[in-house]
Amino acid sequence: MPMKEQPVKCEDEVIGFIFPVYFWGLPRMVERFVTEMQILNKEAYVFAVVTYGGKIYESYGALDRLKRMLRQKGIALNYGLSLKSVENYIVLYKIDDSEALQKSIDENILKIADAVNNRESNRIRAFKFLPKLIHSLYPNEISDRYFIVAHECTGCGICQRVCPANNIVMENSKPNFQHRCEHCLACLHSCPVSSIDWKKKTQGKERYRNAGIALNDLILFRRTFT
Repeated sequence: MPMKEQPVKCEDEVIGFIFPVYFWGLPRMVERFVTEMQILNKEAYVFAVVTYGGKIYESYGALDRLKRMLRQKGIALNYGLSLKSVENYIVLYKIDDSEALQKSIDENILKIADAVNNRESNRIRAFKFLPKLIHSLYPNEISDRYFIVAHECTGCGICQRVCPANNIVMENSKPNFQHRCEHCLACLHSCPVSSIDWKKKTQGKERYRNAGIALNDLILFRRTFT
């Protein structure tokens, strides 16, 4: 299930959190979700998998932050692992989506699945100061004022339908941003005519779409759990 803002009560024996690292920390949506959720089974096996696109140490702060949040609820994070994935934050980086990387992702997912099935545990290292500093650079919710919509926009509304934060309303067949942006860039990457940019930093850059997930499936998934 997606990490929405509605409070969730969970009493399962196994609980997993899977999310991307944003600026060496947690996305706002994940932070809110974990803060509001209630974990009723204090003996649950809890694991987390965080995806990152740069260097592995960028993920340490996210796992440490999640561990500390769960500890405040009396819950232990038993297992946490980082999964090297595609770097798709094109505001700063160029997309790397090689066959070698995809092969590595597939192999590591199987290893993680085996570890979870075997209820393995590991040490979540503390990593505080530098991640806090980098995470302070995470663009805030009103950073969507820097999105630029070009005249090529067809008014198809795909950006509205893929936005996980319900941050886009179509007005006069153009996206209007509501200032609760997660800065995930889903709207930018999903636009079929590449008419959305963030400032001038993404203009002319290649967009990324996960070849394993059809756009219609992504829209249906979001609609089902909204």
